[in-house]
Amino acid sequence: MIELADAAGLELACAAVLLLKESDGGHNVWGHDGVDTGGYYEKGGEVTREAYEAWRPHRARLGSQGVGPTQLTWPAYQALADARGGCWDWATNVRVGFEILAGHIREHGVWDGFRAYNGTGERAERYADDAMDRLVDWRERLG
Repeated sequence: MIELADAAGLELACAAVLLLKESDGGHNVWGHDGVDTGGYYEKGGEVTREAYEAWRPHRARLGSQGVGPTQLTWPAYQALADARGGCWDWATNVRVGFEILAGHIREHGVWDGFRAYNGTGERAERYADDAMDRLVDWRERLG
């Protein structure tokens, strides 16, 4: 994780917060978005290459779901991870998620970067507020 955060230009504390918020510490799991699974995966279950590749062709019909430790949800982000080795792959997923968050932070600042990672509206603002609270703790832990 340290190497992936460093390569993305993402502060390690921000990387830790992202993994905690998105997958309870970096677990390679499916999200809980309110979309149909089509029977291809179990919400909250482990992401496997087989399940991901079976689901992917049906994503547009079923609805996009968060995938992996950084919960890549937007199809373009999933495609980016796929092009780099597979959205289902832990390291690839983390690398792409860290790069996305780092880019948002560079462009908008830390709070807005976390908000942008989550989306828009009140829910994304609460996400960013919680991220800032957690970030204080992680910065203290990491010195």
